[in-house]
Amino acid sequence: MAKNDSIAQFISVISRGGGMSMTNGYDVEFELPSELAQTISSTVKINPNTKNTTELGYLISLLCDEAQLPNIQAATAQITGVHMGEGQVSYPHTKLYSDFSLSWMCDANMTPLKFITTWHNFIFNGLSTEEIKTLSKNKLSTVKTVNPNLINRAVRLQYPEKYLATVRVTKTEKGANAPNSRAPISYIMEECYPYAIDAVPLSYGTSQITKVTANFYYRKHTVAYNDITNGYKG
Repeated sequence: MAKNDSIAQFISVISRGGGMSMTNGYDVEFELPSELAQTISSTVKINPNTKNTTELGYLISLLCDEAQLPNIQAATAQITGVHMGEGQVSYPHTKLYSDFSLSWMCDANMTPLKFITTWHNFIFNGLSTEEIKTLSKNKLSTVKTVNPNLINRAVRLQYPEKYLATVRVTKTEKGANAPNSRAPISYIMEECYPYAIDAVPLSYGTSQITKVTANFYYRKHTVAYNDITNGYKG
């Protein structure tokens, strides 16, 4: 087979499957425990007249401008003398689950930063009603006059089942009806929580969208596969 024929066949096969994958197609979803979801919705109000967690989840997903599909890694050890004349042979013995990060663009209300900060604070002190400072007045002076919490306040660690969530990162591809109508693979991170929130840089100069990045640990992940080439019509 000539080289040109091979290239044409390759392009034909890729085209029938919907083309090449693009990095800007993905969905991120959070499944939060009820108490954590209520605490976040009371702190982050999308609409002042409602506590619609569905609307909040939609905005958090939409503003997520960078996500990672977690890597796969195995811890290995060496054994010698499996066969005569053979040196060390590596073998896997433990499946490792590393962390992953998500980045958000922030709207004027700093919704993603409030979301992830409330979640992180909830882990350590539960955010009692007295500690939640949600102000309704749209004034700079109102925020600047808020007093800090007591310096000798107790730091109480929540039980894991109250703050561990399920995070789904789904790779999407464009289809005939929508830019994200097909999903070839989805990673479901189980018992997930944010362990670090990166510093948010602020500076004078050229205006840029404010971004926040959080790093997550999780216990295990499940991978769901989907054959999107079956019956595809571009």
